[in-house]
Amino acid sequence: MDYALGNMVVHIHWVIAKPPLPGWEDIRQTVSGHTFYYIYSGKGTFRCEESDLEVSGGTLVYLWPGLPLYMKSSDAHPLRMTMILFDCASLIKNENEWDTPKSIERLRLPFLMPLQSERAGRIGEQFREAEREWVPGDLVRETRVKSVWYRLVQEVHEAAEAGGRHNDGDGIVEALRKFKEKLDTAFATELRITELAEQTGFSPVYLRRTFGSRYGCSPKEYLNHLRNEHAVCRLLFTSDSVTDIARACGYSDVYQFSKTFKKRNGLSPIEYRRMQGN
Repeated sequence: MDYALGNMVVHIHWVIAKPPLPGWEDIRQTVSGHTFYYIYSGKGTFRCEESDLEVSGGTLVYLWPGLPLYMKSSDAHPLRMTMILFDCASLIKNENEWDTPKSIERLRLPFLMPLQSERAGRIGEQFREAEREWVPGDLVRETRVKSVWYRLVQEVHEAAEAGGRHNDGDGIVEALRKFKEKLDTAFATELRITELAEQTGFSPVYLRRTFGSRYGCSPKEYLNHLRNEHAVCRLLFTSDSVTDIARACGYSDVYQFSKTFKKRNGLSPIEYRRMQGN
């Protein structure tokens, strides 16, 4: 089924590092879920659907449900890797109700993804973080691993879309990542999207079009949605004044904030807070 990254929910079953023993052999034991392997170093052979494929360090492996796999590590250069076993589903909210989660049968990812050095470093560190945090039955630690997984799955999809090209998609994938990161972290400031787009080295028109293709909305729409979500959370979970909330969410004045909020949510900020019992 199709899915959007922002609508995905995940359940982590297991995170484990395989020890780098010379010549080890193994098969995929659990085929009912999804599996990520990240190979830090070493060499080996993966047999999948009657094909033998050579694998080495800096490679991410994705196994979808039902896919069998035989693995063999090199004697001279043992494979060192970490596995994450998980289930994921697509969850969408329509107005005030949540749809029933729908299992994702297969992510839009290839079986093997050799990674460029910079991206390999980021993904490798995310796997190490998941490995450090994983404690079965500890809900706090499991939540931290889920947070790592969301960052990881975004990064992996970007790697897949780059298509393994040497220049990482002519730089547009990395430019989009940094552009979105700027929106995510600097939403409370006075952002000029055109100027921000020009800083990426790509034309604002091209970047807007590519951003829309990837995230399903324009940068401006994304920023407005982000600011609104932060405003809603502050109205619900803090006692901050509407003036302070407007300033903290990037609005130049209370009037602009109230007008924009009511247009999006159907109620003024004060009415919204009152309706929610705050």
